Amino acid sequence: MSKSNIGLLGGSFDPAHSGHLYISNKIINILGLNQLWWLVTSQNPLKKKNQFVNLENRLSSAYLINNNFKIKPQALELRLGTNFTYDTVRKLHKIMPKINFYWIMGADNLYNMHNWYNWQKIFYICPIIIVNRKGYFYKSLNSKASKKFWNRRFNIREMKYKKKLPAWSFLNIKPDSNSSTILRKNIGY
Repeated sequence: MSKSNIGLLGGSFDPAHSGHLYISNKIINILGLNQLWWLVTSQNPLKKKNQFVNLENRLSSAYLINNNFKIKPQALELRLGTNFTYDTVRKLHKIMPKINFYWIMGADNLYNMHNWYNWQKIFYICPIIIVNRKGYFYKSLNSKASKKFWNRRFNIREMKYKKKLPAWSFLNIKPDSNSSTILRKNIGY
């Protein structure tokens, strides 16, 4: 019996929007994922704003925008008691060892990944899929993380067959013009 493949898209989802749905659907199709979990963080460690106060609203926005039964919005880090990506994925591997997990993030996060807790170790615990974001194509591909693991970059279609880590891929799809920052400004958030 083959292992299930689950994508993990972490973020603030403040609010969730069509861009999240767009990249999720693309990745589900390309990698043949059984599910993709939207990990709505209770608090991004790199953001000063207290995000816990609006966690329910952010989760609600994720449920409202979602129209794909394979996408599962959740506050998993809160349930697991983790604050950092490394700890979350490591814990998931321990409690669900028969699952192939893929970490999915925007190119803006690759650009800043060297600021993450145990960022280099994340590359050794699951394959990473980077999705292009407007204004970050060149910045992210010239980032500290990209340079460190450049020789372990593969075509996205090869990623489901990669068993040896580290392995990462850059998905250069046309970026969706929506962003949570723009949506918050438009609604006076």
